[in-house]
Amino acid sequence: MRGGVHSGIGCLVVAGFASALAAGCATQGGDPQATTVEVETEERMESESRESFQALLALLHEISDEWIGPARGVTTVEHDAIAHESLAQVLWGALEFYATEDFDKPRFSPIVTPLRKWSDNPDARYYFTPLRGDGVYRVRGRRGSEVYLNFTLHRGDRDGAWPSGVVADLKMRDMHFEPDGSYEVVIAADEQPGNWMKLEPDAGSLVVRFYYQNERSAAADPTTVPELEIARETDGSGPTPAADDATIAKRLERVANWVRSKYGYQVLSVPGRPLPGWFSSTPNTLGRPEDWEAAKEGGGWGAVDAAYSAGPYAIGPDEALVMEGRLPEGVFSNVVLWNEMGKTEDYRDRTVSLNARQMVLDDDRRFRIVIAHRDPGVPNWLDTAGRERGTIYWRHFLPAETPEVATLRVVPFDEVVRKAP
Repeated sequence: MRGGVHSGIGCLVVAGFASALAAGCATQGGDPQATTVEVETEERMESESRESFQALLALLHEISDEWIGPARGVTTVEHDAIAHESLAQVLWGALEFYATEDFDKPRFSPIVTPLRKWSDNPDARYYFTPLRGDGVYRVRGRRGSEVYLNFTLHRGDRDGAWPSGVVADLKMRDMHFEPDGSYEVVIAADEQPGNWMKLEPDAGSLVVRFYYQNERSAAADPTTVPELEIARETDGSGPTPAADDATIAKRLERVANWVRSKYGYQVLSVPGRPLPGWFSSTPNTLGRPEDWEAAKEGGGWGAVDAAYSAGPYAIGPDEALVMEGRLPEGVFSNVVLWNEMGKTEDYRDRTVSLNARQMVLDDDRRFRIVIAHRDPGVPNWLDTAGRERGTIYWRHFLPAETPEVATLRVVPFDEVVRKAP
Protein backbone atom coordinates (compact mmCIF):
# COMPACT_ATOMS: atom_id res chain seq x y z
CA MET A 1 0.00 0.00 0.00
CA ARG A 2 1.30 3.44 -0.95
CA GLY A 3 0.70 6.70 0.92
CA GLY A 4 -0.42 7.30 4.50
CA VAL A 5 -3.65 5.91 5.93
CA HIS A 6 -5.44 7.77 8.75
CA SER A 7 -8.16 6.13 10.86
CA GLY A 8 -11.32 7.70 12.21
CA ILE A 9 -14.51 6.65 14.00
CA GLY A 10 -17.97 6.62 12.44
CA CYS A 11 -21.34 4.87 12.79
CA LEU A 12 -22.81 2.38 10.32
CA VAL A 13 -26.53 1.59 10.05
CA VAL A 14 -27.05 -2.16 10.14
CA ALA A 15 -30.45 -3.78 9.52
CA GLY A 16 -31.27 -7.02 11.33
CA PHE A 17 -27.76 -7.39 12.76
CA ALA A 18 -28.46 -8.15 16.42
CA SER A 19 -24.85 -8.63 17.40
CA ALA A 20 -24.17 -5.02 16.50
CA LEU A 21 -25.92 -3.96 19.70
CA ALA A 22 -22.78 -4.89 21.53
CA ALA A 23 -20.79 -2.32 19.56
CA GLY A 24 -21.92 0.53 21.79
CA CYS A 25 -23.85 2.69 19.31
CA ALA A 26 -27.34 3.84 20.22
CA THR A 27 -30.40 2.50 18.43
CA GLN A 28 -31.85 5.20 16.19
CA GLY A 29 -35.54 6.04 16.05
CA GLY A 30 -36.51 3.18 18.33
CA ASP A 31 -36.40 0.73 15.41
CA PRO A 32 -35.21 -2.60 16.80
CA GLN A 33 -34.21 -3.72 13.31
CA ALA A 34 -31.91 -0.76 12.67
CA THR A 35 -28.84 -0.07 14.78
CA THR A 36 -25.76 2.06 14.37
CA VAL A 37 -22.34 0.57 14.77
CA GLU A 38 -19.04 2.33 15.34
CA VAL A 39 -16.53 1.25 12.69
CA GLU A 40 -13.14 2.44 11.70
CA THR A 41 -13.01 4.39 8.45
CA GLU A 42 -9.99 5.08 6.31
CA GLU A 43 -8.99 7.58 3.73
CA ARG A 44 -8.95 6.39 0.14
CA MET A 45 -6.67 3.42 -0.31
CA GLU A 46 -4.08 3.45 -3.05
CA SER A 47 -3.43 0.49 -5.33
CA GLU A 48 -2.16 -0.20 -8.83
CA SER A 49 -5.70 -1.27 -9.76
CA ARG A 50 -7.11 2.08 -8.64
CA GLU A 51 -4.50 3.88 -10.73
CA SER A 52 -5.38 1.81 -13.81
CA PHE A 53 -9.09 2.36 -13.30
CA GLN A 54 -8.60 6.11 -12.89
CA ALA A 55 -6.51 6.13 -16.07
CA LEU A 56 -9.37 4.37 -17.90
CA LEU A 57 -11.84 6.99 -16.63
CA ALA A 58 -9.48 9.77 -17.71
CA LEU A 59 -9.25 8.25 -21.19
CA LEU A 60 -13.03 8.14 -21.52
CA HIS A 61 -13.21 11.80 -20.48
CA GLU A 62 -10.49 12.68 -22.98
CA ILE A 63 -12.29 10.90 -25.82
CA SER A 64 -15.60 12.56 -24.98
CA ASP A 65 -14.16 16.04 -24.40
CA GLU A 66 -11.45 16.20 -27.06
CA TRP A 67 -11.88 13.48 -29.68
CA ILE A 68 -15.63 13.55 -30.29
CA GLY A 69 -15.97 16.90 -32.02
CA PRO A 70 -15.48 18.85 -35.25
CA ALA A 71 -11.75 18.08 -35.44
CA ARG A 72 -12.69 14.45 -36.13
CA GLY A 73 -15.71 15.18 -38.26
CA VAL A 74 -18.39 15.07 -35.56
CA THR A 75 -20.42 18.18 -36.36
CA THR A 76 -24.07 17.32 -35.63
CA VAL A 77 -26.07 16.35 -32.57
CA GLU A 78 -26.96 13.02 -34.22
CA HIS A 79 -23.31 12.22 -34.90
CA ASP A 80 -22.33 13.26 -31.38
CA ALA A 81 -24.97 10.91 -29.95
CA ILE A 82 -23.95 7.86 -31.98
CA ALA A 83 -20.26 8.62 -31.32
CA HIS A 84 -20.88 8.35 -27.58
CA GLU A 85 -23.02 5.24 -28.13
CA SER A 86 -20.13 3.68 -30.04
CA LEU A 87 -17.66 4.61 -27.32
CA ALA A 88 -19.84 2.84 -24.75
CA GLN A 89 -20.04 -0.25 -26.95
CA VAL A 90 -16.29 -0.34 -27.52
CA LEU A 91 -15.81 -0.11 -23.74
CA TRP A 92 -18.30 -2.96 -23.33
CA GLY A 93 -16.25 -5.11 -25.68
CA ALA A 94 -12.96 -4.19 -24.04
CA LEU A 95 -14.30 -5.14 -20.62
CA GLU A 96 -15.47 -8.51 -21.91
CA PHE A 97 -12.20 -9.24 -23.70
CA TYR A 98 -9.71 -8.08 -21.08
CA ALA A 99 -11.21 -7.27 -17.65
CA THR A 100 -11.24 -10.93 -16.60
CA GLU A 101 -8.81 -12.31 -19.16
CA ASP A 102 -6.57 -15.19 -18.12
CA PHE A 103 -3.91 -16.24 -20.61
CA ASP A 104 -3.74 -19.71 -19.05
CA LYS A 105 -7.48 -20.24 -19.43
CA PRO A 106 -8.42 -18.60 -22.76
CA ARG A 107 -12.03 -18.37 -23.90
CA PHE A 108 -13.72 -17.13 -27.05
CA SER A 109 -15.84 -13.99 -26.82
CA PRO A 110 -18.09 -12.74 -29.63
CA ILE A 111 -16.49 -9.61 -31.05
CA VAL A 112 -19.82 -8.08 -32.02
CA THR A 113 -23.44 -9.02 -31.33
CA PRO A 114 -26.85 -7.74 -32.49
CA LEU A 115 -26.52 -5.09 -29.75
CA ARG A 116 -22.75 -4.47 -29.44
CA LYS A 117 -21.44 -3.31 -32.79
CA TRP A 118 -18.53 -1.77 -34.63
CA SER A 119 -17.61 -2.64 -38.23
CA ASP A 120 -20.15 -5.44 -37.86
CA ASN A 121 -21.66 -7.77 -40.43
CA PRO A 122 -25.15 -9.31 -40.05
CA ASP A 123 -24.05 -12.32 -42.14
CA ALA A 124 -21.12 -13.28 -39.94
CA ARG A 125 -20.09 -14.32 -36.46
CA TYR A 126 -16.67 -13.29 -35.16
CA TYR A 127 -14.84 -14.61 -32.09
CA PHE A 128 -11.76 -13.33 -30.28
CA THR A 129 -9.40 -14.48 -27.57
CA PRO A 130 -6.13 -12.95 -26.37
CA LEU A 131 -3.24 -15.37 -26.06
CA ARG A 132 0.48 -15.56 -25.43
CA GLY A 133 3.19 -16.41 -27.92
CA ASP A 134 4.26 -19.55 -26.11
CA GLY A 135 2.81 -22.89 -25.10
CA VAL A 136 0.30 -25.00 -27.00
CA TYR A 137 -3.34 -24.13 -27.66
CA ARG A 138 -6.03 -26.46 -28.97
CA VAL A 139 -9.20 -25.21 -30.67
CA ARG A 140 -12.08 -27.62 -31.15
CA GLY A 141 -15.26 -27.07 -33.10
CA ARG A 142 -17.77 -28.46 -35.56
CA ARG A 143 -18.94 -27.23 -38.96
CA GLY A 144 -22.36 -25.63 -39.18
CA SER A 145 -24.10 -23.83 -42.03
CA GLU A 146 -21.24 -21.38 -42.62
CA VAL A 147 -19.86 -21.14 -46.14
CA TYR A 148 -16.52 -19.73 -44.96
CA LEU A 149 -14.42 -20.37 -41.85
CA ASN A 150 -11.04 -18.82 -41.12
CA PHE A 151 -8.55 -18.51 -38.24
CA THR A 152 -6.03 -15.66 -37.99
CA LEU A 153 -3.30 -15.13 -35.42
CA HIS A 154 -2.40 -11.46 -34.93
CA ARG A 155 0.70 -9.82 -33.50
CA GLY A 156 1.33 -6.65 -31.55
CA ASP A 157 -1.98 -6.59 -29.66
CA ARG A 158 -1.36 -8.74 -26.60
CA ASP A 159 -1.81 -5.77 -24.29
CA GLY A 160 -4.78 -4.33 -26.15
CA ALA A 161 -2.95 -2.29 -28.79
CA TRP A 162 -3.96 -2.17 -32.45
CA PRO A 163 -2.77 -5.39 -34.15
CA SER A 164 0.31 -4.77 -36.26
CA GLY A 165 0.11 -7.78 -38.58
CA VAL A 166 -0.88 -11.39 -39.15
CA VAL A 167 1.27 -14.15 -37.64
CA ALA A 168 -0.49 -17.04 -39.37
CA ASP A 169 -3.83 -17.90 -40.93
CA LEU A 170 -5.69 -21.13 -41.57
CA LYS A 171 -8.30 -21.31 -44.32
CA MET A 172 -11.29 -23.63 -44.35
CA ARG A 173 -10.27 -25.08 -47.72
CA ASP A 174 -6.92 -26.16 -46.19
CA MET A 175 -8.44 -27.76 -43.08
CA HIS A 176 -9.16 -31.39 -42.30
CA PHE A 177 -12.65 -32.16 -41.00
CA GLU A 178 -13.95 -35.41 -39.56
CA PRO A 179 -17.00 -37.03 -41.23
CA ASP A 180 -19.26 -35.45 -38.59
CA GLY A 181 -17.84 -31.98 -39.34
CA SER A 182 -15.73 -31.77 -36.18
CA TYR A 183 -12.19 -30.44 -36.26
CA GLU A 184 -9.22 -29.59 -34.05
CA VAL A 185 -6.67 -26.85 -34.66
CA VAL A 186 -3.36 -26.91 -32.80
CA ILE A 187 -1.55 -23.60 -32.28
CA ALA A 188 2.08 -24.18 -31.32
CA ALA A 189 5.61 -23.11 -32.20
CA ASP A 190 6.56 -26.60 -33.44
CA GLU A 191 4.78 -28.22 -36.38
CA GLN A 192 1.94 -30.55 -35.46
CA PRO A 193 0.04 -33.15 -37.51
CA GLY A 194 -3.34 -32.13 -38.88
CA ASN A 195 -4.61 -28.57 -38.66
CA TRP A 196 -1.68 -26.53 -37.34
CA MET A 197 -0.95 -22.82 -36.96
CA LYS A 198 2.58 -21.71 -36.16
CA LEU A 199 2.72 -19.67 -32.95
CA GLU A 200 5.26 -16.85 -32.94
CA PRO A 201 6.58 -15.19 -29.75
CA ASP A 202 4.85 -11.87 -30.53
CA ALA A 203 1.41 -13.37 -31.15
CA GLY A 204 -1.29 -11.65 -29.11
CA SER A 205 -4.72 -12.76 -30.29
CA LEU A 206 -6.70 -15.29 -32.28
CA VAL A 207 -9.74 -14.29 -34.37
CA VAL A 208 -12.16 -16.87 -35.82
CA ARG A 209 -14.62 -15.88 -38.56
CA PHE A 210 -17.77 -17.64 -39.70
CA TYR A 211 -19.63 -16.31 -42.77
CA TYR A 212 -23.12 -17.39 -43.83
CA GLN A 213 -25.19 -16.92 -46.97
CA ASN A 214 -28.53 -17.66 -45.37
CA GLU A 215 -31.93 -16.10 -45.97
CA ARG A 216 -31.98 -14.88 -42.37
CA SER A 217 -29.21 -12.69 -41.03
CA ALA A 218 -26.92 -15.15 -39.29
CA ALA A 219 -25.90 -12.81 -36.48
CA ALA A 220 -29.55 -12.63 -35.36
CA ASP A 221 -30.19 -16.35 -35.80
CA PRO A 222 -29.48 -18.45 -32.67
CA THR A 223 -29.18 -21.62 -34.77
CA THR A 224 -25.93 -20.31 -36.27
CA VAL A 225 -24.03 -20.04 -32.97
CA PRO A 226 -20.96 -22.19 -33.70
CA GLU A 227 -19.61 -25.00 -31.61
CA LEU A 228 -16.20 -23.59 -30.65
CA GLU A 229 -13.82 -23.80 -27.68
CA ILE A 230 -10.15 -23.24 -26.91
CA ALA A 231 -7.80 -24.54 -24.21
CA ARG A 232 -4.15 -24.01 -23.37
CA GLU A 233 -2.15 -27.06 -22.41
CA THR A 234 -1.00 -26.84 -18.79
CA ASP A 235 0.94 -29.07 -16.43
CA GLY A 236 -2.20 -29.65 -14.36
CA SER A 237 -0.41 -28.69 -11.14
CA GLY A 238 -3.34 -26.74 -9.77
CA PRO A 239 -5.86 -23.99 -10.36
CA THR A 240 -4.85 -20.52 -11.45
CA PRO A 241 -4.04 -18.30 -8.43
CA ALA A 242 -6.60 -15.67 -7.50
CA ALA A 243 -5.95 -12.35 -9.24
CA ASP A 244 -3.85 -9.95 -7.17
CA ASP A 245 -3.57 -6.17 -7.39
CA ALA A 246 -0.91 -6.22 -10.11
CA THR A 247 -2.91 -8.67 -12.25
CA ILE A 248 -6.13 -6.68 -11.99
CA ALA A 249 -4.26 -3.45 -12.73
CA LYS A 250 -2.75 -4.98 -15.87
CA ARG A 251 -6.15 -6.17 -17.05
CA LEU A 252 -7.63 -2.70 -16.63
CA GLU A 253 -4.64 -1.24 -18.46
CA ARG A 254 -5.37 -3.59 -21.37
CA VAL A 255 -9.00 -2.44 -21.35
CA ALA A 256 -7.87 1.19 -21.72
CA ASN A 257 -5.35 0.28 -24.42
CA TRP A 258 -8.00 -1.51 -26.43
CA VAL A 259 -10.50 1.36 -26.15
CA ARG A 260 -7.80 3.83 -27.22
CA SER A 261 -6.65 1.77 -30.21
CA LYS A 262 -9.99 0.43 -31.41
CA TYR A 263 -12.03 3.61 -30.98
CA GLY A 264 -9.29 6.03 -31.89
CA TYR A 265 -7.87 4.17 -34.86
CA GLN A 266 -10.83 2.40 -36.43
CA VAL A 267 -14.21 3.59 -35.14
CA LEU A 268 -13.54 7.35 -35.05
CA SER A 269 -11.58 8.72 -37.99
CA VAL A 270 -8.13 10.15 -37.47
CA PRO A 271 -7.51 13.47 -39.27
CA GLY A 272 -4.95 13.10 -42.03
CA ARG A 273 -4.74 9.32 -41.87
CA PRO A 274 -4.92 7.95 -45.42
CA LEU A 275 -7.64 5.45 -46.21
CA PRO A 276 -6.78 2.18 -47.96
CA GLY A 277 -7.14 2.29 -51.72
CA TRP A 278 -10.35 0.23 -51.66
CA PHE A 279 -12.07 2.75 -49.34
CA SER A 280 -13.25 5.87 -51.18
CA SER A 281 -13.31 9.23 -49.39
CA THR A 282 -15.70 10.78 -51.92
CA PRO A 283 -19.43 10.58 -51.08
CA ASN A 284 -21.46 8.21 -53.26
CA THR A 285 -18.36 6.62 -54.75
CA LEU A 286 -16.84 3.22 -53.95
CA GLY A 287 -13.19 2.25 -53.93
CA ARG A 288 -12.00 -0.36 -56.39
CA PRO A 289 -12.14 -3.84 -54.77
CA GLU A 290 -8.79 -4.98 -53.43
CA ASP A 291 -7.58 -8.13 -51.68
CA TRP A 292 -6.80 -7.50 -48.01
CA GLU A 293 -4.11 -10.19 -48.17
CA ALA A 294 -1.88 -7.80 -50.08
CA ALA A 295 -1.97 -5.24 -47.28
CA LYS A 296 -2.34 -7.45 -44.20
CA GLU A 297 1.01 -6.40 -42.74
CA GLY A 298 -0.47 -2.94 -42.36
CA GLY A 299 -2.31 -4.21 -39.30
CA GLY A 300 -5.90 -4.55 -38.28
CA TRP A 301 -8.30 -7.46 -38.20
CA GLY A 302 -9.08 -7.82 -41.89
CA ALA A 303 -9.75 -11.26 -43.36
CA VAL A 304 -6.96 -12.58 -45.57
CA ASP A 305 -9.31 -14.12 -48.17
CA ALA A 306 -11.49 -11.05 -48.62
CA ALA A 307 -11.65 -8.43 -51.34
CA TYR A 308 -13.09 -5.22 -49.89
CA SER A 309 -14.73 -2.18 -51.46
CA ALA A 310 -16.27 0.69 -49.51
CA GLY A 311 -17.17 4.36 -49.51
CA PRO A 312 -19.41 6.96 -47.87
CA TYR A 313 -22.96 7.68 -48.94
CA ALA A 314 -24.89 10.95 -48.58
CA ILE A 315 -28.54 11.27 -49.61
CA GLY A 316 -31.25 13.74 -48.68
CA PRO A 317 -34.65 12.88 -47.17
CA ASP A 318 -36.35 12.69 -50.60
CA GLU A 319 -33.49 11.05 -52.46
CA ALA A 320 -32.36 7.51 -53.11
CA LEU A 321 -29.04 6.00 -54.14
CA VAL A 322 -29.04 3.45 -56.95
CA MET A 323 -26.09 1.03 -56.90
CA GLU A 324 -25.45 -1.19 -59.90
CA GLY A 325 -22.82 -3.77 -60.74
CA ARG A 326 -22.07 -7.45 -61.16
CA LEU A 327 -21.67 -9.95 -58.33
CA PRO A 328 -18.63 -12.20 -58.85
CA GLU A 329 -18.80 -15.94 -58.41
CA GLY A 330 -17.20 -16.93 -55.13
CA VAL A 331 -17.63 -18.39 -51.67
CA PHE A 332 -19.36 -15.37 -50.13
CA SER A 333 -20.40 -11.84 -51.04
CA ASN A 334 -22.45 -9.23 -49.24
CA VAL A 335 -22.96 -5.49 -48.89
CA VAL A 336 -23.66 -3.74 -45.58
CA LEU A 337 -24.82 -0.25 -44.61
CA TRP A 338 -23.19 1.39 -41.59
CA ASN A 339 -23.96 4.69 -39.92
CA GLU A 340 -21.27 7.36 -39.53
CA MET A 341 -19.70 5.38 -36.67
CA GLY A 342 -19.29 2.19 -38.71
CA LYS A 343 -22.23 0.41 -37.08
CA THR A 344 -25.28 -1.24 -38.59
CA GLU A 345 -28.73 -0.17 -37.54
CA ASP A 346 -30.92 -2.86 -35.99
CA TYR A 347 -30.92 -5.73 -38.48
CA ARG A 348 -33.38 -7.70 -36.38
CA ASP A 349 -36.19 -5.79 -38.09
CA ARG A 350 -34.47 -3.81 -40.89
CA THR A 351 -32.74 -4.87 -44.10
CA VAL A 352 -29.34 -3.20 -43.73
CA SER A 353 -27.39 -5.86 -45.64
CA LEU A 354 -27.78 -8.22 -48.57
CA ASN A 355 -25.79 -11.36 -49.24
CA ALA A 356 -25.52 -13.23 -52.54
CA ARG A 357 -28.40 -15.51 -51.64
CA GLN A 358 -30.68 -12.64 -50.63
CA MET A 359 -30.02 -10.44 -53.68
CA VAL A 360 -32.20 -10.49 -56.76
CA LEU A 361 -29.81 -10.90 -59.72
CA ASP A 362 -30.30 -11.17 -63.47
CA ASP A 363 -28.97 -14.04 -65.57
CA ASP A 364 -25.54 -12.39 -65.78
CA ARG A 365 -25.39 -11.92 -61.98
CA ARG A 366 -25.95 -8.20 -62.32
CA PHE A 367 -27.71 -6.35 -59.52
CA ARG A 368 -29.57 -3.09 -58.94
CA ILE A 369 -29.68 -2.12 -55.27
CA VAL A 370 -31.63 0.87 -53.97
CA ILE A 371 -30.44 2.64 -50.81
CA ALA A 372 -33.26 4.74 -49.39
CA HIS A 373 -34.82 6.02 -46.17
CA ARG A 374 -38.13 4.26 -46.82
CA ASP A 375 -39.31 1.27 -48.83
CA PRO A 376 -39.52 2.12 -52.56
CA GLY A 377 -41.29 -1.14 -53.32
CA VAL A 378 -38.48 -2.57 -55.46
CA PRO A 379 -36.20 -5.61 -54.96
CA ASN A 380 -32.86 -5.19 -53.19
CA TRP A 381 -33.80 -2.28 -50.93
CA LEU A 382 -31.26 -1.32 -48.23
CA ASP A 383 -32.80 0.60 -45.34
CA THR A 384 -30.81 3.61 -44.06
CA ALA A 385 -33.09 3.92 -41.00
CA GLY A 386 -33.27 7.62 -41.84
CA ARG A 387 -29.52 8.21 -41.60
CA GLU A 388 -28.59 10.65 -44.36
CA ARG A 389 -24.91 9.77 -44.10
CA GLY A 390 -23.09 6.52 -43.60
CA THR A 391 -20.89 3.92 -45.26
CA ILE A 392 -21.44 1.25 -47.91
CA TYR A 393 -19.21 -1.78 -47.29
CA TRP A 394 -18.72 -4.73 -49.68
CA ARG A 395 -17.02 -8.05 -48.90
CA HIS A 396 -16.17 -10.78 -51.43
CA PHE A 397 -14.53 -13.98 -50.12
CA LEU A 398 -12.39 -16.08 -52.46
CA PRO A 399 -13.91 -14.50 -55.58
CA ALA A 400 -13.36 -16.51 -58.74
CA GLU A 401 -12.76 -13.28 -60.64
CA THR A 402 -11.72 -9.74 -59.83
CA PRO A 403 -14.85 -7.97 -58.55
CA GLU A 404 -15.86 -4.88 -60.48
CA VAL A 405 -16.48 -1.63 -58.67
CA ALA A 406 -20.19 -0.88 -58.35
CA THR A 407 -21.49 2.44 -59.67
CA LEU A 408 -23.65 4.83 -57.62
CA ARG A 409 -26.03 7.60 -58.63
CA VAL A 410 -28.34 9.78 -56.59
CA VAL A 411 -31.91 10.05 -57.91
CA PRO A 412 -35.19 11.49 -56.58
CA PHE A 413 -36.98 8.92 -54.45
CA ASP A 414 -40.14 9.28 -56.54
CA GLU A 415 -38.20 8.28 -59.66
CA VAL A 416 -37.33 4.93 -58.08
CA VAL A 417 -40.96 4.38 -57.11
CA ARG A 418 -42.20 5.21 -60.64
CA LYS A 419 -39.83 2.65 -62.11
CA ALA A 420 -40.85 -0.11 -59.69
CA PRO A 421 -42.00 -3.28 -61.49
